[in-house]
Amino acid sequence: MPVASLFAMALMMADQQVVATAPPAPAVASSADPLPPGAPTDDYGLVEWCYGALSGHMAMYGLVKPELDKLPDSKPKETQVLDAEQMKAGNEYLTLYKRATDAAEKASPQAIGERGAQARAMGASIWNPARQADARTQMWSYLGWELPGQCETSAERLYEKSLLSAQALGIDLVPNVSAAGSKTVTPQ
Repeated sequence: MPVASLFAMALMMADQQVVATAPPAPAVASSADPLPPGAPTDDYGLVEWCYGALSGHMAMYGLVKPELDKLPDSKPKETQVLDAEQMKAGNEYLTLYKRATDAAEKASPQAIGERGAQARAMGASIWNPARQADARTQMWSYLGWELPGQCETSAERLYEKSLLSAQALGIDLVPNVSAAGSKTVTPQ
């Protein structure tokens, strides 16, 4: 959902009494849903964009937490557990995205890191309007955001394609396990 739509929704809902149990885990839209306006359409660019957008969403938590705490909550301990689970899930997605983009960068015959950094910055920038809004609108923007479903599928597809490209180029992207059991990465 575009940030502008989130603000409209936030303004409509700002006066309503809401019972909070916890912020939801980063909701993931269906992979068939359209991409957010301005998001890259190629797997590498999209995954970098997703990384920026999700990390920006996770950074908003500290900003909106005081406002979330003002909402009625009949089970605060459960809320704390759900908050921790949301952050864990977010970090797992970020790890998936990083693994895929790192593999793509290593397997690419061209330098693509700068393009990735730009896409990541573009994704993170979707939170700029929310950061400048009042506390209540920030909270509703945070709560109303969904991670595009294509983020996960694009990351998985990018990683698989990168493994195939790396194999064709003679690059081993998969860590080897030595006899001592510690992981070692094959030099490129």
